This record gives sequence, C-alpha cells and structure tokens, in this order.
Amino acid sequence: MQPQHWIFILIAAILAIELATGRHKGVHRKHDFFIIGSVILGSQVTRIGMAWLTAWIVGLLLPTGKGALADVPIWSGFVGLLLVAEFGQYWIHRSAHDTINHPWLHGMHRTHHSAPYVNVTLMWRTNLVWPLVHAYTWVAALGFYLGMTGATTIFYITIMAWNAITHSDWRWDDVIARKVPGGARFVRAFEWVFVTPRIHHTHHGYGKDGKAYRNFCTMLSFYDRMFGTLHVPEGRPWRYGLPGGEHDWWRQLLFPLVPLGESRKR
Repeated sequence: MQPQHWIFILIAAILAIELATGRHKGVHRKHDFFIIGSVILGSQVTRIGMAWLTAWIVGLLLPTGKGALADVPIWSGFVGLLLVAEFGQYWIHRSAHDTINHPWLHGMHRTHHSAPYVNVTLMWRTNLVWPLVHAYTWVAALGFYLGMTGATTIFYITIMAWNAITHSDWRWDDVIARKVPGGARFVRAFEWVFVTPRIHHTHHGYGKDGKAYRNFCTMLSFYDRMFGTLHVPEGRPWRYGLPGGEHDWWRQLLFPLVPLGESRKR
C-alpha cells in the first residue's frame, strides 16, 4: 500500500469521528466544498508532476548524490529527516505569516487559514501552488534520491498523520487533561517536545487564545520554544479563521498565478 493510502485511511477515520460527534453541523459554506474538492481532484493530477519536478531539481543540485545514504540505518534516517524538515518548515511557515516581507508566501498560505473552523478537512484546504514551497515536499524528494527509501516513507507518513491529528476537531488532548488523573501534567510535559491539537488550534485562531503568529511547527514544538514563538493556550480560540473578508475561492486556490483581488464578507 502506498504511503498516501495510509494517510487517506487515517483522515477518513478522523473525519468519521468528527461527523459522528456532530463537529461538522452548520460549519461549512458552499465555496468550502469547491476548494476542498478542487484540491482533492487537483492533487491526483499534480502528484506525478510534483514527483518528477522535485526529483529532477534535486538531481541537478546533487548530481553525484543518488543513493549516497542508502546504508544509513532506517531510524537514524527518519530522525534526521524529521529534524531537518521541521526546521525548514518552521521558517517557511513563519515567513508565510509575514505579510510585509513575504506577501507571495502569505497569499498562498492564507487559503489554509481562511476557514472559520478547524477540522480535518483543512488537510485539503490548501493553495494548489503551496506544495512547491513546502519543506516536506523537498525533504521527502531528497530522502528518496539519497536512497533512504524506508526512512523517507516513515517520515512522510508520520508527519502527514501528525498534521491530520492536530487539525482534528476531536481534541484528545482536552480529554486527557480533563478526565485522566494527572492528565493535565502529562499533556504539559508532552508539549515540551510535541505539538498537540490545542497548540495548533490556537495557530488558526484570533482573539483570546488565538495566535496566528505563533506555533509554526507541525510535530516538534521545541523549535517554537527555541525561537520564542510557542503559545500554549488555556482554552480554544475566540474565533477561527482570519478577521475581515475572504477572497474568491478560485483565486485562493490559484494565487500567485492569478491575483487575489478584493476580499469581501462571506
């Protein structure tokens, strides 16, 4: 089974839990389905092109590196790829929230943040060009090119699975903190190293306990601690999404190939 199939199964399972617990009632707007559907369909077309493009560019940059790290132990390779990818993604993600210095990155990434909710469907709410600047895309391509096939496969499944779990509206960290003896202390200790749903949910919010300019990592919270951008909230954000208006759904998908145009209330 291909890595993306395992990820799809996990997302489907989380989505089933969210639906069964009523987390999607009255949440989605019509254009949300246009965005999500376009990304699901578009990814089937772009995946092959992305694989070819990244492999070609990595090969150009490292013409003698093909298979060079094939003998690296699988778990050492996994840890190395994870540390490099999270470091790279931290800075790319942080730059994408800098509207002054990196407006193109911000324009691409805001598609993911424009929804006034957080649930696992945000995994498919992304700008179609965004994977080209995503650190995980390039680190995975590099890992495969260097011959670390097993380590790269485990890395990619792990980081995408963690991404799905932290976007879920099924908040297992809340359950542990409230209902398990000593659970609150366990969650706080866990968050010294790893991102939990509450850490990532606050990144999608604004108002009280909403900090869109904090918590940039996907899995390893210690990079946010290291660079002073971690915020561990007391509760859920006052609001999810972005204050103000929203751009046309198709412009959100295709920027910077098309301009974003005027935003308006939804």
